[in-house]
Parts: sequence; C-alpha cells; structure tokens
Amino acid sequence: MKEKDPFECNTCNTVEVGTLIRDDDTWVTVEIRGDKAVSAQENFNKIEQRALSVGSGNCKIQSETIQENGITVIKAMLDFDCTAEKLIFEMSLR
Repeated sequence: MKEKDPFECNTCNTVEVGTLIRDDDTWVTVEIRGDKAVSAQENFNKIEQRALSVGSGNCKIQSETIQENGITVIKAMLDFDCTAEKLIFEMSLR
C-alpha cells in the first residue's frame, strides 16, 4: 500500500482571494494618447461612460489633458466605490 505524502497538495494552484485583492484597492489610473485632441477625448469619453456604468455608478473621475511632443495625453484617476467594481471595470476593458 502506498503511503500518503505529508507534503501532497490536494488543492494545488489555489490562493486565498484576500491575498490578491485588497479591500482598499479601488483606484484605476488611465492614460490615453491620441494624435488629435478629438480622438483622445472620444476615447476618454468611452472609458468614462464605461466606468460610470459599473455597479453603483458613483465612480469619481479626475482627469487632466496635456500636450507631449504634439500628442494629446489625457491622464485620469478613477475611484470606484469598492474593489469589485474596479475589477469588473478592468475586466470589461479586455
């Protein structure tokens, strides 16, 4: 009869969710670049609408538009109500 290995893992490749997802991890940073201000703003508007459509719809959004070497760059910070909303938003972008 085969002896049981004391180090055998019955649940290999599993991790406690709390070790990967923190309760206070609600921020997403987004940087959108475009050759034209209009295209960058259009892309940002799509992301903004998607963020506001997730969960409670209370996502707080801060953004700034700058020019870098003739390219329009919109930098935004999105703050969701909870980590789950942030994760749903991030997965929807894929």
